[in-house]
Amino acid sequence: MKNILITTAILFAAGPVAAQSTDVEVTARPQERAISALADEQSFGPEGYSSTDGETLYQTLCAGCHMADGSGAVGAGEYPALKENPNLEFAAYPVMLIVNGQAAMPGFGSFLNDEQVVAVTSYIQTHLGNDYTPDATVEDVAITRPVDPADPNTAEHE
Repeated sequence: MKNILITTAILFAAGPVAAQSTDVEVTARPQERAISALADEQSFGPEGYSSTDGETLYQTLCAGCHMADGSGAVGAGEYPALKENPNLEFAAYPVMLIVNGQAAMPGFGSFLNDEQVVAVTSYIQTHLGNDYTPDATVEDVAITRPVDPADPNTAEHE
């Protein structure tokens, strides 16, 4: 018991000293600095995220789960690899997932506009080890978005 009290006293005494030590510089890896620089170039304004660059959107919004190189991850959840992924050959599938989400992936449809969804879809189709022809259009994205139930014209189309 005496050892526990002594250890606790030492930890409490060392806490303020450790907190005052700001000489240690934490350095990020070059890839992390590049991603951070991409994100810093864009801002969140009153209309939301302003980037329309597919790589910036991917690195800022997607890479946290799918990894910067698209390799995916397994840990607290499973994040599928986008790298060399045959499901990305045609835009309909990634557009639907980006707009509406699925399972643990949130939908970004309320956060990204149609052009941004096209940009990130085109990026993942042509990068990350994928060599597909980008075929997403803003019209594809628009028809993928959920219909607003408050829209009085919805009943005409059901």
